[in-house]
Amino acid sequence: MSRPRWGWLAYLTVLAALAASDASAQGLVLRLPPDGTWVRYEGTYTQNEIRPDSATGKLEIPAWREQVTIKSVGTETAEFRGEMVPCRWIEVKVERGREAEGKIDVGVTGLEIYKVLVPESAVTAKAVAQDGIPNSFLPIIKGVRKHGQSDPQPINELALRLYPLAILFGYCRDLQTEEKGVDPGIGLGAVSADVLTGGSVLERKSSRTQLDMKIWASQDVPFGVAAWTAKITRQIKDAQEPREDFRPTTEVVVELKAQRSGADATSELNAN
Repeated sequence: MSRPRWGWLAYLTVLAALAASDASAQGLVLRLPPDGTWVRYEGTYTQNEIRPDSATGKLEIPAWREQVTIKSVGTETAEFRGEMVPCRWIEVKVERGREAEGKIDVGVTGLEIYKVLVPESAVTAKAVAQDGIPNSFLPIIKGVRKHGQSDPQPINELALRLYPLAILFGYCRDLQTEEKGVDPGIGLGAVSADVLTGGSVLERKSSRTQLDMKIWASQDVPFGVAAWTAKITRQIKDAQEPREDFRPTTEVVVELKAQRSGADATSELNAN
C-alpha cells in the first residue's frame, strides 16, 4: 500500500518570529477541559503531484483518511522553572492511511502518538504566552513519542512541536480573524467558532514551501479547536534561476473536523 512521502516536509519549520496579531493563537491545545476528556478529529489527507511540465497535468492521488485524537489522561504536580505547579498529561494520537474495513490502515509509518506533561498555566489561547514564546511551542516537562511500530522514545525537547510531521498547521505571524460566531458543522452539534486564517513561507535558493491554513477556534469544543484545513505547496527551481521561475511541484491538503468526544480517556503510553 502506498504511503505519504515525507521527505520534502522535513524542510518545513515553525516560524518563531514574534509579531502582533488580532487573533487568538493557533496551537492544537488552546484550553484544558476536565481531566479524562477526549476529542477526535476526522478528515482527509491529500497529496497531489502538480507536474507543470507534463502534458497530462496534475497527478491526483486518492486521499488518505486522517484521524487525530487529543486526550487529557492524568494530573500531576511537577517542577517547572523552579516551582512546583499543577500539570496535565496530554496525549495526541495521529493516524493516517487508507481505509480498510471501516478503519484506518496505518501500515508501518502512519501512526504517531505523543504523551507529554504540560504545566496547566502554559495552556493559553493567546497568540504569545507571558514569557514571549509562541503558543504553538507548548512547554513540556517530560514525555514520550511513538512513531509507527517502534517502541516509545523519550522526548528530549523542552517544547511540544507537532508541525509539520504530525499536525499540518503551525505558528503563523500573520494569523487574522476572518469571521466570528461561525458554526463549522462538526459532529459535536452546533458550536460557535472564530475563523482564523494565516500562512507562512520558507524559501531557499532552489525551493519554496508555502503553508496556508484556516482554523475554527471555539470555547464550545474540548481543547479549543473545532476544525482546521491546511494546504502546503512546494515549488522548485534551479539555484541560479530568478525567483519568478519557481514552479509548483507538490501540494498537500488536510481537512479535519471534530466528530466525537467523551469523558473516559485512557492513555495508550507509559511515560513514567
